[in-house]
Amino acid sequence: MVEHGFPSQPSALAYDHMLQLMAIGTKSGAVRVYGKPGVEFTGMHKETAAVTQMHFLHGQGRLLSLLDDNTLHLWEVRQSENHSLLEESHRFVLPGRPGINATSSARVTVLLLKSSCDLLCVGTEGGGVHFLELPLLQPLGTGSLFHEEIMQSVPEDYRCGKSLGPVESLQEHPQCTGKILIGYSRGLLVLWDLHTRRVDSLFLGNQQLESVCWESSGKLLVSSHSDGSYAVWAVDDSNPCTQQPVNSVAPYGPLPCKAISKILWRRTQSGAPLVLFSGGMPRASYGDRHCVTLLQENTQVALDFTSRVIDFFTVRHTDSDKNFDDPTALVVLLEEELVVIDLQTTGWPTIPCPYLASLHSSAITCSYHISNVPSKLWERVIRAGQLQCPTQPEGKWPISGGNNLAAGPQQKELLLTGHEDGTIRSGMLHRCLSNSCTR
Repeated sequence: MVEHGFPSQPSALAYDHMLQLMAIGTKSGAVRVYGKPGVEFTGMHKETAAVTQMHFLHGQGRLLSLLDDNTLHLWEVRQSENHSLLEESHRFVLPGRPGINATSSARVTVLLLKSSCDLLCVGTEGGGVHFLELPLLQPLGTGSLFHEEIMQSVPEDYRCGKSLGPVESLQEHPQCTGKILIGYSRGLLVLWDLHTRRVDSLFLGNQQLESVCWESSGKLLVSSHSDGSYAVWAVDDSNPCTQQPVNSVAPYGPLPCKAISKILWRRTQSGAPLVLFSGGMPRASYGDRHCVTLLQENTQVALDFTSRVIDFFTVRHTDSDKNFDDPTALVVLLEEELVVIDLQTTGWPTIPCPYLASLHSSAITCSYHISNVPSKLWERVIRAGQLQCPTQPEGKWPISGGNNLAAGPQQKELLLTGHEDGTIRSGMLHRCLSNSCTR
């Protein structure tokens, strides 16, 4: 059996920067891991539930997934009879807090996998943070962190009798791995020391929080909010309680804007940071658009997509200078396609995908499988595809992990699909290459 094309109803995205593998989870519970063309693993959860979050245990060939039924699953790539399989090894359900409705208290909102890959931090809707040992997914003996413990360090005038809300973001300090940044929906950011179990710093935000990102030096952090703004905070050990950010920007203001659901801040060798975020567009005129914005110095580009943005990440060279991020590519998972942007080329052009063809961009009305294709016809189809979509240098494609150990096919096969818009598309099943022509 062969799976070809873009997965239906994608819902989660993950990337292993060490093994250079990408994972896509779907609403049906499927997990697909992709490397270089020809390297692909597929797994299916026993539960029929949507995959909401995924995280790689970097460099280990392991993948953690969270389903919308509140279960955690650990997957491993294992060897079996000269081929590799993606198999589930562990499963965990977070228990509810005694005396409190589990649906409101123990519902998982965000996961943080520490860089050491031995600890998983689990943020919940009730404001608690739980800690699980990896890879066995067992609760850590030191116990969980609840918002009552945090409130003891919050100034009296900030409490106002209000709850901090759900945990919206968990981020590990880029320089001090023993500290994590906890972001609550009300806007409070807390730098928590895991070893001493105390608050190191407080950032007293008042806007509803959507996401948080560290600057790689650990001296700055960036928070995005529901009003379409983002704020830059200075991390100063001499000032443990920060009232105001050093900068607050609404890129598409001053009119009301949609929330910035995710933001990334990347340092570059030129000195000007590259800021990437999804959402934030003006509600009145662009409220129905699906956009990812790139900001660097005086350059501001909004990538307008035809389907909803699920998630995105940046890719960098593994041997690059540690003082800079200098991302080489931006990978955006959309509801109907995968888009990769070349960040090293002027104009930020797209990189053609060697797989994950969007067969359903127009409804499929018929299909036909052709086996034992003659070599001359095969070569002509390849040339036709290259004329329509010029190939990029092999080193351009950023998802390049793994090695394809499969033997070459004994015969060449084509999958032809007819579409509602009058096009015919051919998929070369063994080469993961797609072409199209007008009828």
